[in-house]
Amino acid sequence: MKKVITLEIGNSSWWKNIKYRKEASLELKKLRKKYKAVKLVKKYRLKSSNTIVYADYLLID
Repeated sequence: MKKVITLEIGNSSWWKNIKYRKEASLELKKLRKKYKAVKLVKKYRLKSSNTIVYADYLLID
């Protein structure tokens, strides 16, 4: 079974970037223990004034 999830992985602000990267890394550690493979599909930002960097990950059982 394949599933795609979206995580917030960064920010343009250096101190917010540290926070988002830490949270994303902890979440990815949990997912890698649970699923057979976790692959990065793409990284992107939204077109609005939002400065958060998002990433889509493919989870494979």
